[in-house]
Amino acid sequence: MLDKQQITSDLIEWMQDFVEKPNPLLNDWAPCPYARQARINKAIEIVFSEPLSLVLNVERSLPLLEDKDVVIVCFDHTLIDANTIEELVRVHNSLLMTRDYVILEDHPDNTEMLNGVRMNFGKCGLLLVQRLSKLSTASKQLKEKGYYNTWPEENYADVVAWREQ
Repeated sequence: MLDKQQITSDLIEWMQDFVEKPNPLLNDWAPCPYARQARINKAIEIVFSEPLSLVLNVERSLPLLEDKDVVIVCFDHTLIDANTIEELVRVHNSLLMTRDYVILEDHPDNTEMLNGVRMNFGKCGLLLVQRLSKLSTASKQLKEKGYYNTWPEENYADVVAWREQ
């Protein structure tokens, strides 16, 4: 069982120390250039879920996106393997995207490397639930500014391109 207070603290610390900080291996971009402003504006909601309730808790989080930019659903990754969560998210996204929502997953056992930088949180699994239209607009703005210029094609396809189809 996850220690909610500890995970919340670790997640915020990870955001401040990694996600929001420019990284020389990422062409001096922060892993997520919008994270700091969202955190400061309290536009991030952190919730917790048991793996068997993930879909239900994602659905319950959707109304929160009226006032928030992202809902982060934290779960104990030791109770559900990376392939299962990836398939669950893929299937659920096929339904959610028609309703202008999208889920991005982060499972510690599915290491995400970008230009030699490990992008995973690592302490638990995360589902990031967002409005698809807002995420797409932000991605287009970043693309125009050159954010993705140093990304390998495979990373761009895994993170961005599939949402544009």
